[in-house]
Amino acid sequence: MEGGGGTPREILEESQSGCSLPTGLGANGLKKSSWGFFLTGIVGGTLVAVYAVATPFLTPALRKICLPFVPATTKQIANVVKMLHCRRGSLVDIGSGDGRVVIAAAKEGFTAVGYELNPWLVWYSRYRAWQEGVQDSAKFYISDLWKVTFSQYTNVVVFGVPQMVIPADRFEAYCEKHVSQQN
Repeated sequence: MEGGGGTPREILEESQSGCSLPTGLGANGLKKSSWGFFLTGIVGGTLVAVYAVATPFLTPALRKICLPFVPATTKQIANVVKMLHCRRGSLVDIGSGDGRVVIAAAKEGFTAVGYELNPWLVWYSRYRAWQEGVQDSAKFYISDLWKVTFSQYTNVVVFGVPQMVIPADRFEAYCEKHVSQQN
């Protein structure tokens, strides 16, 4: 397009030769398809990330006995700390969730350990312990509470939900079933 007007040279040459490129193969067509791949990648990556984060929180609802994550309230934490004032030794929180009890106990001078099945909550708990400056006395582990021995701990904290309570008349049968499964 020299001299200020008219048809660009490329279009004139194309129309004179009788050949033309398909519109999808031009430079604009390549840019459009690249955006499509880019958007598909962004949407796909986002869905995978949401699935990875949400799965540990949703799968407990699919178990035979549903044990949801319910954060301890400030009052509950204060009650635990109050009960620990006249105690010594190590502390374990079974189903530690976001680590509030373990961190509070560590701040009171206890060596505290939390066991939690949800890896995201364990990683968050470790981060919070580091943030609070108690990472040396507060430890968190990803584990099923039925596969851990708690005999080395002096103080045991469990915040239960009604689904965790076994009626006394079924407790013996429950214990026999779990002992036979371990053997």
